[in-house]
Amino acid sequence: MPLILQDVTFADGEAIANIYISAFFDDPFQRALFPDMPFDKQVAGVISRWPNNHGDISAFYKKVVDTDSGEIVGYSKWGFAFTDAGEILKRPLDIPENVEVKPPSTPEGLDDAFATEFTRKVVEIRGRILGKRPQLQLKMLATLPSHQRRGVAALQLGWATELADEKRLTCWVEGSAVAVPLYRKFGFDVKDTIVSQCSGLDGEISYVSTCMLRELRQ
Repeated sequence: MPLILQDVTFADGEAIANIYISAFFDDPFQRALFPDMPFDKQVAGVISRWPNNHGDISAFYKKVVDTDSGEIVGYSKWGFAFTDAGEILKRPLDIPENVEVKPPSTPEGLDDAFATEFTRKVVEIRGRILGKRPQLQLKMLATLPSHQRRGVAALQLGWATELADEKRLTCWVEGSAVAVPLYRKFGFDVKDTIVSQCSGLDGEISYVSTCMLRELRQ
């Protein structure tokens, strides 16, 4: 079952939403963001926001496709900061004319206070460590649970780090502690952590988000 990396299209919205929620639904951090919201409603919320997210010219999406089944099995979202290197990835918007792209708004069911505080910490740490250095930021990396450990994430990280080396960019990610070994394989080092109090399946837990940096390769 060979895997290939492709650009995401607008028509991929439902598949992207299903991958995202399938990958993170049981994650304590996701449960803290959207407390008590059922799976189907979370997927529907992501689909409803897709025109806005796909139309965001500052974001770039990649997908991994299983060539035997044609199924999208993983995706990633990237952003560039303090560089015009992302211009090479821009594609004409493929959003149908009859689809309304609404202004960004707070997603239904989101614990806004929790999300805002986490974002504040991320911005502070990233700004302190990176400043205005040209950078490629990983915003999201998700794989269908049924296709994990097949190299889906590695395929996308390989593409991104090769691009970063070519364009002389540092790379940045905030990820869960369990993902640290994977990121280390691609040259990322832990620079800081953010501890959030989340309600897990076994009660209140301290959830650690790891801030990682990949320096320029000479």
